[in-house]
Amino acid sequence: MKVKQDIRKAFDTVRCQDGLKERTRSHVLGRMRQRQPKPAMHRMKLIVSLACLLVFAGSGFGGYQLYYAEAATISIDVNPSIELGINRWGRVIEEVPYGRDGETVLREVSLRHLEYEEALERLIGSEAMQDYLKKDALLSITLENRGSSDLLLENLQICVDTTLRKCHSQARTEYVSVDGHMCREAHSLGMSVGKYYAIQELLTTDPQATLDEFRDKSMKEIKGHTEHCGHKAQETEEKAAEDCHHKGHHGQGQD
Repeated sequence: MKVKQDIRKAFDTVRCQDGLKERTRSHVLGRMRQRQPKPAMHRMKLIVSLACLLVFAGSGFGGYQLYYAEAATISIDVNPSIELGINRWGRVIEEVPYGRDGETVLREVSLRHLEYEEALERLIGSEAMQDYLKKDALLSITLENRGSSDLLLENLQICVDTTLRKCHSQARTEYVSVDGHMCREAHSLGMSVGKYYAIQELLTTDPQATLDEFRDKSMKEIKGHTEHCGHKAQETEEKAAEDCHHKGHHGQGQD
């Protein structure tokens, strides 16, 4: 009863068609009935978020488009791979799983309309993610940000590292920023931008490898292969330099 009263008070202050208010109110209550009880602060955050969405809906099609205009993409890759579309106010407007593992996780946790920090905390801290965040796991966070500010990537790092400590996870992390072209290429191939970027790095160290060979591998496996090939290439270069050095000394001795 208290939840219904809070929602009604929040929505009564919004000016738009009564029919739209009632439909949105019903949607909020339906969504909340599907979930476990949340602390008061989380309950009110959900109410405020959906009330804000109602304001945009009430302002017409232009407001709706503004709210759902994507300003950044956050790719979270371990295996699973999940991407979050973020609007200019830092709220999740889209959640996209890649592969069965990603679908499994998102069946257990919903992130839409949350602020991106809360969404990451909920995702990484969820029970569904813990099996993937074991001691030797690699968690990669890749950002494509239309705003070109470094602040968002810094905030992501603080948020993710703090959440992993709370979960007592010792998974390794890496943070990467990419451009829109990389993001579009990844999506055209049905891949998250984080995993696509990692495989592109791998292909530069192992030209014999293929995209399809590694698209279903974990980030740990992809990075492990990249590092292995990099070490082999370095050893080959060092051996070639050493052989050249010995030949040079041998030639001087014959003179």
